[in-house]
Amino acid sequence: MAEHNRHAVRSYIRSITSLLLVLSFMCSLCSCTGNRGGFDGTKFASTRHISVLADSPEDPLADYIHDQVLADCNIDVKFVSSDYFSMEYGIVPDIAYTGNADKITTYYRMNSVKNISPYLEANDQALSDLKGLLGDENIYYCTDDRSEVWYLKAKKNTPDSGVTFIRADWLDVLGLDIPSTKEEFHDCLIAFRDNADLLLGEDASEIIPFFVDNEPNISCKPFFDSFYDPSISDCDFYIHGYCRATQDEYRDALITLNEWYHQDLLPEDFQNIFPNTKESYEPIENGFVGAFCAQYDYLYKNGENSHISALQKNKGKDARYIAVNTFENTDGEYTYWQEDYLEDNSRKIFLTSTCSDPLACLVYLNWLSNPKNTDKLRAYSYDSSSLESFLIIYQDTPVSESDAADTDCELALDTAFSVKVIQRGNKCVRYGPDVFASVKSDIDLNAAYQNSTSLFTCGVISAAEEDVEAVYSDLVILYALSGSKVIFDFRVTEWNKVIVFGNMEPL
Repeated sequence: MAEHNRHAVRSYIRSITSLLLVLSFMCSLCSCTGNRGGFDGTKFASTRHISVLADSPEDPLADYIHDQVLADCNIDVKFVSSDYFSMEYGIVPDIAYTGNADKITTYYRMNSVKNISPYLEANDQALSDLKGLLGDENIYYCTDDRSEVWYLKAKKNTPDSGVTFIRADWLDVLGLDIPSTKEEFHDCLIAFRDNADLLLGEDASEIIPFFVDNEPNISCKPFFDSFYDPSISDCDFYIHGYCRATQDEYRDALITLNEWYHQDLLPEDFQNIFPNTKESYEPIENGFVGAFCAQYDYLYKNGENSHISALQKNKGKDARYIAVNTFENTDGEYTYWQEDYLEDNSRKIFLTSTCSDPLACLVYLNWLSNPKNTDKLRAYSYDSSSLESFLIIYQDTPVSESDAADTDCELALDTAFSVKVIQRGNKCVRYGPDVFASVKSDIDLNAAYQNSTSLFTCGVISAAEEDVEAVYSDLVILYALSGSKVIFDFRVTEWNKVIVFGNMEPL
């Protein structure tokens, strides 16, 4: 009888334990789904209340968003001024944002930021607009561990990659097709050089088929990026740094530019041309440049004071550039290489640990991510800067200020967006290039490293053809001694510390 009672008690305990486990699971599920019985995937049955950081909460757009979100989702949004936001003093809304990646990582380590991964996983359909807009690269930008998401990187609707601008009217005059490969582009440059009299008349001696300045790794970045190995490992990608000048393929790019330099395709004195000076843009405005690389809106921004306006004033309305992708890699793709966290000022949205309704916050962000809603907000708002302060999940695309150049600017935007961005590296160790300012070294890296890159690249490109191999061998050693070796060794150490040994302690 006693044995029977003991068996009954054990059975009862197992039943209670099973029930508690089920209840625990259900509670966990409800905490992520926000009680799906009161939520149909778009709208809550009972009104939810959330607070959101905003630059200008008094803007009429705030009232418009409040009313629309309340009607569509039954979420009552209270906008909180960013002037009073303080994580340190606990003055925080449910949804906040920052441009400082290191700061938000510190918040997360202090448990001041909520892990939103469970809510993202449990509400896939309800957050489809948010996920569709951001994609995995922005949702899981902060970490490679998909079970931990402590911020969402705002969708930047302007491309990081540069494009190549080439004189469309020169192509027409010479009967040339728009180039799409390095070889075709080189052929166009040769044709520009050989037909300078036809293209420029008495100014033929001023022709610059392909313009670069004394920072070729930047002004000629699409060219260099096309030489890199697309299958490079995460480890090698990281340790070679954001300049990538220590990668083996960088040498091949320098040797090719050296050949072009001695074919009179580059400015004779490019080593003395500094970026963002009149020497860097006047040749373009004066109509002497056949092609150059830049951001998609370089020619068109600033309206009547734009470079394209100056060109057409000097050379007539038919003078124009067209944006092309012309530097293919070994896979035949157009690529742009960029390290994770290189843009530490990009906006990052997070939920504070005091947020009591994460699902409602994410549904609100999902509403902002819906294309129809963003179009309505643009139509309602007359101030694009004001609009962007509310669309914290969607950074608005700058529009060309020159009506005559709008079409070419849009084409340049599309061309830049078609480039494949290769963005890896720092996410593995969770901090960005700015930490190198604190690297202990006898060399002032802030002062020496960037300048040494310019001296290295310009020295190789301008070397005598018969000496270029020897010059490269000498200058790459000097480049290493000027700071790149310190950074390389530091990165190797940090990779091993974090990835190999799993030590996530900060520097």
